[in-house]
Amino acid sequence: MSDENIKINENEETNNQEVVEPKSYDQVIEDARLDFHKAYKSSRTISNIIMFAMVALIVGVMFLVLSNNQALQITGYALAGAMVVGMIVYYIFNRNRLPNKTKVYISTLIDAVNKEMFKNQDFAEIKTDADERLKMDDLAGDGIYSGANEVRSRNVVRGTFNEHHFLYAEAALVRPSTRKQQVPPLFVGRYISVPNNMNFEGRFVLVYKNPKDPLDLPNSVSDLVVLEEKEDFVVYGPEGANYHNVINNKTISQLNKFEIADHLLNVNVVFWGGHTAAYLSYDDTIMSVPVEKAFDKAAFDKSFEDLLNCLRAITVE
Repeated sequence: MSDENIKINENEETNNQEVVEPKSYDQVIEDARLDFHKAYKSSRTISNIIMFAMVALIVGVMFLVLSNNQALQITGYALAGAMVVGMIVYYIFNRNRLPNKTKVYISTLIDAVNKEMFKNQDFAEIKTDADERLKMDDLAGDGIYSGANEVRSRNVVRGTFNEHHFLYAEAALVRPSTRKQQVPPLFVGRYISVPNNMNFEGRFVLVYKNPKDPLDLPNSVSDLVVLEEKEDFVVYGPEGANYHNVINNKTISQLNKFEIADHLLNVNVVFWGGHTAAYLSYDDTIMSVPVEKAFDKAAFDKSFEDLLNCLRAITVE
């Protein structure tokens, strides 16, 4: 066969092969969710079957043991022993199955979200650490919330945005609760922190809220005064200060683009000399791992825009 025929045959094979398009990030997540949901439902079904079977066995064992027939009593004790052994064997072989699948699903979700969220060309040097957690001191020092006894966090990401270093994480500030009284968290959402070149005394806190249903508002600003207040916007700062003389007008203009609606519940931004932090509060659609409901791509796409808007604002020089 000539070289020309070989090339023609190779071209025909190439043309006949289907080009497989890579899955979009939401397809990756939805496929993983469906797989996990199937395992989750299967695990619940098996657990329910075992529970009913155990109840039936216990009733049967009690009937046999309490009978006056020695043979039935022996059978009852034998069944009780077999039941205990069966429970132990089931526990040993299945105790980690669903937790392991849960870890895999959450890891797939976070990886897919991060690839989409940080794909903008202004991001660089993105590094994630699945084991890193935020420290309570880091958030308490921002001077926005007080009274939390625990910070829960995941998906801690470090990198640069327009050559400015930033820290990102999903976090919740939890207050002490009891069995009788469950106290809602102070904050649940996305946390962003960046260094700044400002030099001034004290701090300024800008609050963007939903006037109809304000949530996650600051509760650690008693040492500050209200410098400006509107129905959906409040600025706290040192008495007599003018925040327009400290915070870049471009920063304020960019922050004013926030639309506190739908899944974005509130935004708090604090400015210190040398440090800026933003708290973006979201509802369960963004903050909870989807299991029963389908992944909401539109909601997440909007949250990615919120992150870009925030970083563009707080990295203005």
